[in-house]
Parts: sequence; structure tokens; C-alpha cells
Amino acid sequence: MSADPHAGRPADPTGHQHTEQHTGAGTPQLPQRTRGATAATRTTNLGINPFDLIQHMMDAVPDFAALHAAVDLGIFELLAHGKLTSDELAACCECDRSAMRRLMRWLHGGRFVTLDGDRYLLTPYGQVLTAGAERSQRHAVLVTGSSYWWDAAGTLTETIRLGHPAPPTGLPPYDHLAHHPAIGREFDLFMTARSAAVGQDLAAFDFAHVRTIADLGGGLGGVLATLLRTHPHLRGILADREHVLDRARDHLALQGLADRIQLAAGDLFDTIPPGAEVYLLSSVLHNYSTAQGVHLLTAVRHTIEAGDRPAEVWIVQGMLPGLAGQPSAWYSTDARMLSLFPGDGVQDREAMFWMARQAGLRVRKTNHLPASQQTLMITHP
Repeated sequence: MSADPHAGRPADPTGHQHTEQHTGAGTPQLPQRTRGATAATRTTNLGINPFDLIQHMMDAVPDFAALHAAVDLGIFELLAHGKLTSDELAACCECDRSAMRRLMRWLHGGRFVTLDGDRYLLTPYGQVLTAGAERSQRHAVLVTGSSYWWDAAGTLTETIRLGHPAPPTGLPPYDHLAHHPAIGREFDLFMTARSAAVGQDLAAFDFAHVRTIADLGGGLGGVLATLLRTHPHLRGILADREHVLDRARDHLALQGLADRIQLAAGDLFDTIPPGAEVYLLSSVLHNYSTAQGVHLLTAVRHTIEAGDRPAEVWIVQGMLPGLAGQPSAWYSTDARMLSLFPGDGVQDREAMFWMARQAGLRVRKTNHLPASQQTLMITHP
């Protein structure tokens, strides 16, 4: 990886460069998560020439594979409980000692671990990959590095030729997750970690006029849980597929929220649960086509019109920049959606406005959420 000016350090799997800020014992602070530019653009901004830029992007592939292997083997979980040598880690993981030494050398060079004598311990970069981290990246790495996601990315050429993905297992992503509970649980936890920041951002809004909020396609209820903990007067409706809600039930019970959240199982394109003042669609629409998005928003409007109370639709969604060629990491998200879903992926703001108008909704205002850097569109009939 000599082409990388940060040689010896792996590319951040999110595409961000690590910053050499040291605290106390010499461990670097965690980089801030932003959505300002793609990995390619951020690297270009460092003054790297075109040849080295491509090398940097290619290096990110084995770097992420090594990171996924370390997470999958449980390296970070083992080190979360104490310092261990490379040979001790190899024994715990039932791995070849020589191969483990090379993996640990990679993790050390990447600042995920540091050494105390001959024993490894976690840095903040490694700690965020443990299951106990406040916003753990462990589950995101396990899902993104799973064979389904990996194979989907690897067949992107054929997807572009066809105009739609050819699912690696023959099943669309959510059906695959339903048939493979282990990776399905990791996906749920991945989405819950992502939704925590959205919930915190939304919790700062005024909910005085709201008694019930319905989270459509809300997974385990990460956003709802944050909102209900912050606003004790709120009640929630969590709408998702039945197999997802089966897992959400236990998750919400552990947080003491089971009696405040109604579970509504079913396909959102078939039925929208009534009875809410706010209908939330958080990172949902980029899974579908524009026509499906209009269909879904229209169904929400019909549910509101059939009810006995005024209500709003809140769309929380990352968006592409309005100007072509303007840097944005949402292009990377869109490429991932292209490899996985047959929809139209991440849209720009004007496209989202158009969908709302086609569904008979009117945009009242927009907000930028601080932590997740997503855009919140608030619409109502």
C-alpha cells in the first residue's frame, strides 16, 4: 500500500481518512462521521495523483476483508475482556498462529490495537467494533462483509447490464435475511445502531402536538425507542414484516417499552396502520423505485384521510446533491443500493419533492439533521 500517504494504516472502511490526534496514552481519537464526499473525492482533496487514487481504492478491498475477518473471528470481543498475545488469540479462535500474527500486524498498523509488551489491547478504533460499544460498527461490518453483500457488490457489472440485481442466493435482500436468522439479527443490530443517531436528532423536535408516532419499516424500533425515552407522553406504532417484529418484541421488552409500542405486522404496500399523528419513513424510500415511493406515500395519505385526526408524514432520507458532480458520500450509498435493490436508489431533493407532490402531499419544511447529516422532509396533506 505504498501508494497511500497513510502507508501502514488501513483505509477507514467508511472511506474517511484517520486523523493523527493523540490523547493520553497515545491512542487516536475517533474520526467524525460525515457524509460530505465519496472516498475518491476525499482522497483527491489530499493531492493524490490519479494513479495513486485508484491504488488507494483497490487497497480498500483487502483492507475491509481483513477488518471483516477480525470482527468475524471475534478478535475485538476477546480483547474487550483483556490483553492477549497473538498466539493466545490464535488459540482462542482456533486459527493458524502465523496467519493470526499477520492479521494482528495489520490491525496494529491500522491503529485498531496497540501493544503492551507482547500483548494486544484495543484502541478507540477497535472499541467501536465491539458489541458493547454505544454505537457499535461490529454489526455493520458483519453484514457488509457477509457473502450475500460481498457477492452482490462483485456482480455489479452484470447488474448494470441487466438493469436490476441478480440476487446471489436467488432471494431479494430482505427475504435472504428472513431465511438466514443469524445474519438477519446482525442486520437488525446494524440498523438499530444507525437509527440511534436519527432518533436523537428527531428527539430535539417539538412533539407537544403528537401523541402517537408510527415508524414504517422501523426494524427493531431504534428510532421509536429513542423518541419514547425522550418524550414520556409519546406512544408508538412499529410497522414491519412479521419476522422482524418477532425480534423487535424482545428488544423493546428489554428496554421497558413493550407496553408503549404497538406492533403492526405486514407489508407496507398492503396496509398502513391508522391512529398516528406522525408517520415516519426513515431510510426506507431509497430501497424502492420512484413509482413504488409514490405508491407508498399515497397509501399513507389515504390512511391519514380515513382517520379522525390531522397527521404529518416525516421522510428522513439521505439525498444526492442537487448539482451534478458535487461531492457526496451518498453516491456510495446509491452504488450499494444499485447492487442490492431493483429500485431507483438514493434521490436528490427535487425528486423527493416530486414524489411527495405526486402522492398528493405538500412539503411544509425541510431540516438537516446534525448527527446523521441526513435531510428531514416534513410533509402533510
